[in-house]
Amino acid sequence: MSDVIWGQVARVIDGDTFDVNVTHYHKANAYQYNNVERIRIAGGNAPEMGSLAGIRAKAQLESKIGGQNVKLIVKGRDSYQRLVCDVALA
Repeated sequence: MSDVIWGQVARVIDGDTFDVNVTHYHKANAYQYNNVERIRIAGGNAPEMGSLAGIRAKAQLESKIGGQNVKLIVKGRDSYQRLVCDVALA
């Protein structure tokens, strides 16, 4: 079973990365999490922010999840220490 956390999206970084204020944890989680975590969407690969496509991807993600409560199914951490997660609106 994967760890599950819930929280509110605090800031969108780019088209596939955002910060979340963690508010709830599943009681069976194997790991502990910080109050604020940087999330990378599992399977996501948005254009870089230096391009027009990257700016559009960020705006699109902001319009979908900005300020929303989300459920995060944790797959692991990447080399930048971001949580790699499946993301759903809570």
